[in-house]
Amino acid sequence: MVLKENCTICKGHIEKKYMPMKEWKINGPLCTKCYSKKISEHYPGEHVRVNLGDSD
Repeated sequence: MVLKENCTICKGHIEKKYMPMKEWKINGPLCTKCYSKKISEHYPGEHVRVNLGDSD
């Protein structure tokens, strides 16, 4: 399924659609890059990703 929406922030093509948090006061979908940027602004500091599929 191909999405035909553009990111609300950068206007770029969306491959995976993310919805913004209410606190961001953004109306519309975000692309992966803009969502990640907003998350890092909302939760500042260094983040460690877990559960990336390595179940050894």
